[in-house]
Amino acid sequence: MKVYIETYGCALNRADEALIREILEEHGYEIVDSIEEANAVIILTCIVRRDTELRMCKRLEELRKVVSEGKTLIVGGCMAKALPSTVLRIVPQAKLLTPQAIDKVVEVIRCSTRFADGDRKEFERVPSYVYGVRAVIAVAEGCLDECAFCIVRRARPKLSSARIEKVVESVKRALERGAIEIEITAQDLAVYGRDIYGKFALIELLRAILSIDRDFLLRIGQMNPKYLASYLDELIDILRDKRVYKHLHIPLQSASNRVLEAMNRGHRVEEFIEIVKELRAKIEGIHIATDIIVGHPGEAEEDFIESAMLVMKGFVDRVHIARYSIRPFTRAAQMPQVPESIKKRRSSYLESLYELVALNMHLEYVGSLAVATVTEIDESSGKAVGRLFNYIPVVIENGGRELLGKKVVCEIHDATFYDLRGVARKITS
Repeated sequence: MKVYIETYGCALNRADEALIREILEEHGYEIVDSIEEANAVIILTCIVRRDTELRMCKRLEELRKVVSEGKTLIVGGCMAKALPSTVLRIVPQAKLLTPQAIDKVVEVIRCSTRFADGDRKEFERVPSYVYGVRAVIAVAEGCLDECAFCIVRRARPKLSSARIEKVVESVKRALERGAIEIEITAQDLAVYGRDIYGKFALIELLRAILSIDRDFLLRIGQMNPKYLASYLDELIDILRDKRVYKHLHIPLQSASNRVLEAMNRGHRVEEFIEIVKELRAKIEGIHIATDIIVGHPGEAEEDFIESAMLVMKGFVDRVHIARYSIRPFTRAAQMPQVPESIKKRRSSYLESLYELVALNMHLEYVGSLAVATVTEIDESSGKAVGRLFNYIPVVIENGGRELLGKKVVCEIHDATFYDLRGVARKITS
């Protein structure tokens, strides 16, 4: 049996794909790179925004043909859990595999089971599948919040953490399989362990991972500022380890306290700014990413300007900008909405502003020599892509797959708002 897997969305979906791959390969299945070769097709969906949901619907319409060809179509990810009726309206013959039932994937492929769900109280199995030299390891799903705009909570409703020893074993397996970069991820990494240990246990987890006597790079996933503040000093100590990327993703969502209250985020912008200032003061060159939603219900022009000012002042290095879209079953869907024309104008302005600010930051690297660890190959160009100590990407224009896994001294000669461009001058390891 040959299986093709197509994955969209967040790092949790990528981690779910890793687990599916492990399970299928253990049972003798072959993972193939094209639908034409496959007997079964698995699509892991994302519905975080309306435009993403529409993309998923269009893709499901395209995949209806595989059913008529006698192939099995399995729809997983958040859409299978949160909007199953939408899936079955488009492809009535599809089988559904929720995020909590990933371990049942073989049963779903083999049997007539049409809907596999579960109640995962704890991660029983932590995947360690390696893509090239990178491994994305999910250590928890679910969160402790009820953000007004979020439908993901409907798909991943409860915090469910993996025990520290299981994560450490997964990291060790990934390293043995050739990984040099480990990404630890969760819906909200900041609350890891609260369900099984009765406390936030991220620091203990990171210390346990870093106790592994191997040379690797550790990327820490996204953390909400609401909880991060309670152990910021300990996290700063972790960031000082040379194996940890000096990079954090701390979703703010809005720089207006009024909008944050409407979002039910549970933190204030002043808390976020204090965290950022503390990190920059103690970790040289740290790269900080955040998320901002534009046009959330209740966002007035002055609220939007506060978000724009935060970006303009360079408090953060990377901004993931999302135009608010109504999500079913959420509180924000019942609130008075900002007109689409205003949301579009605001998001376009903020994107242009961010790109200018980020470009100016990256131009400071031009003319310098920097060490990049090559962790991936750009699919379209075949060029090597490395990461600096703070996770900024560098496209290496005179190198390809032969550099994968190596540390390279690069001469940076150009920059975009997204990455740096350079040429390899020396391979150090």
